[in-house]
Amino acid sequence: MNFYPKISIIIPTYNAQKTLQRCLTSIVTQILKDIEVLIIDGGSTDATIEIIKEFESNYNCIKFISETDNGVYDAMNKGIKLAIGEWIYFLGSDDTLFDNNVLEKIAHALISSTEKIIYGNVIMRGENQWNLNNVVFNGEYDLAKMVTTNICHQSIFYHKNIFEEFGYFNLKYNVSADQDFNLRCYAKTNFKYLNIVVANFTVGGISTRIIDRNFEADRGIILYRYFELKVFKNSFSGVRLFLKQVAFSSNRKINISSRIICLFAYTKLMLVAKIKELKR
Repeated sequence: MNFYPKISIIIPTYNAQKTLQRCLTSIVTQILKDIEVLIIDGGSTDATIEIIKEFESNYNCIKFISETDNGVYDAMNKGIKLAIGEWIYFLGSDDTLFDNNVLEKIAHALISSTEKIIYGNVIMRGENQWNLNNVVFNGEYDLAKMVTTNICHQSIFYHKNIFEEFGYFNLKYNVSADQDFNLRCYAKTNFKYLNIVVANFTVGGISTRIIDRNFEADRGIILYRYFELKVFKNSFSGVRLFLKQVAFSSNRKINISSRIICLFAYTKLMLVAKIKELKR
């Protein structure tokens, strides 16, 4: 008999009556039963609370609070502090776990893992600007990929100690706080990739429709703060173009510090490239 580490699943909700039942059903039908489900509701005015209470009455693993919050990442931070599980996982109220065996597969991997962040894949469900319906997203990440693309939070399992070590989601970033957090962690600790589809990710939500302008304005500072000059010493695909775009952007919302840092890094990369060319 395997004794798996306890997983706490945190679900932020707000007026989620259309999708929540499907989401919760995908959890309570899991083969792995020793889990905790924390629903952090933002004060829903539809039938969300009634749906939650119905599940709560039938499944001891489900707990919830309902109160006003400052957005999805505020709800996620609240859930982290309430969680009793050794591992933390976030699932959107319009998303579902891939199949009824996925948590047991993940839990089995957690037993032997020395890494404190483990991630897999998701399947995109629905249509958006990328037209990714039914596409598996997004494989294994290295630093070059992390700089430009986020790991879906529906595919990541965090050891709870990670939040004690690196802090919580920064509420300044209302859409991309998880990307900021993942970059913060990637700079300091190892991630482990599992070639497993974890969840069905419904595209069309806020994270796939809206650009986080605060995050985009700060991206240069974020990369510099977390990785210092490491990311700028390598000719990562797309990094040089990104630095140039930020440094010379006409967007007035990009702060002066980001512009200066990106201009410095871009200039340095160009000089390094020129020196290498002259040495040939």
